[in-house]
Amino acid sequence: MGVPLYQSEAFVLRTYQLGDTDQIVVFFTRDFGKLRAVARRSHSPRRHSASYCQPLMLLRTILFGRPAQALYRINTVDIVQPFRVLHEDFEYLRCGLYMTELLDVTTHEREPMPDLFELFQLSLEQLTHMTNPALLLRRFELRLLEIMGYTPQVFYCARCAGQLRAHERTFNPILGGLVCSACAPEVRHSLTISPATRAYLCAVIERDATAAPTVVLDAASQQELEKLLHLHLIARLGRELKSYAFLQL
Repeated sequence: MGVPLYQSEAFVLRTYQLGDTDQIVVFFTRDFGKLRAVARRSHSPRRHSASYCQPLMLLRTILFGRPAQALYRINTVDIVQPFRVLHEDFEYLRCGLYMTELLDVTTHEREPMPDLFELFQLSLEQLTHMTNPALLLRRFELRLLEIMGYTPQVFYCARCAGQLRAHERTFNPILGGLVCSACAPEVRHSLTISPATRAYLCAVIERDATAAPTVVLDAASQQELEKLLHLHLIARLGRELKSYAFLQL
């Protein structure tokens, strides 16, 4: 009986060295979720798959190995969509790498997440057409949080579950949402957000988060939204994202 082959479109999440010449590639595949595979270095020009194993490229991969094994072997890797503009522009590059790390820290081995795969591909395609890439990142974060089951609570109090009134705008990252006026004095490490930021969150969460909402955010509200979602993500993940500092350059 032959060794099974796993064929799927994929993105590279990261790579790391294996010995002096080989490397391990962490793929996020459309059909099989996150898989790790060994990329063997070769001097032959016909065996150059390792050079294709770079982040921010849509690939078509064929891997082989047993279903439960920790490491697969790469049969072939072909580039489907190179996203060259993302590699040539520093702002696009850091946005793409930030989204890549978010995928890596929120996904598990061999757990298919086709919705997340499609979200990432669509976001990379939209990125080069955005006049404000930061807002695309905010929509990506919100949609990713929704898929993972961590959507910020903005319609009911995250502490007592009572319905929120229009003037209640205290967000608590640890509880994962807005809290009402009665609960706000009882919780620590909260921040008060502007009416525009709350309206933006409600608009994005109520509709498809990949679509641009009609609410317009000024620069101060955009910074506020970034801080809120960053704190919310860190509270859910239990760790800081390495690429977040790179995003601030």
